[in-house]
Amino acid sequence: MARREYKGAAQAAVLTAPLGGSTGDLTITCDDLTNWPTGTGGKPFYIVIDRGLASEEKILCSSRSANIMTVFDDGISTGRGADDTSVVAHSNNAVVEHVFTATDADEANAHVNDVSLHKGGARGAGSDLVFWENDTNVTGSYSISSGKNAGTFGPVTIDSGVTVTVPSGSVWSIV
Repeated sequence: MARREYKGAAQAAVLTAPLGGSTGDLTITCDDLTNWPTGTGGKPFYIVIDRGLASEEKILCSSRSANIMTVFDDGISTGRGADDTSVVAHSNNAVVEHVFTATDADEANAHVNDVSLHKGGARGAGSDLVFWENDTNVTGSYSISSGKNAGTFGPVTIDSGVTVTVPSGSVWSIV
């Protein structure tokens, strides 16, 4: 799934047309979606309708144009009933909010806690984090941060036209 889009200034809105209780109901029309995500660049976003009520449903939306949102639909599944909620019908004036979901939090936690997904960093078998890996070739110019030192395990090759800048007072150690 692509990176999702979030907006901090998205105010709650209300439905101006009922939303059916089927995964085929893929258009959500609201009163005012100013400052809401747009889905530009293929970045979907989550909404919740009727938060805290028995009819609460979270929905993954793929886009917004003016006050109309389109529900994610890849031809296999839709964004209706996301985040362990059920697909239900929603009446006119139901409250709609832009939301961060448990799905978002779970994916972020999985990434943070899976060191195999990180560039560099200590690695090893099981919980043994004893091996530090780095590339053997510098392919893009890089400046070490001022007031910082850097270390690399060598040998290392620097491509033609590429520079590594070490500021005064800093050290780059290759061991």
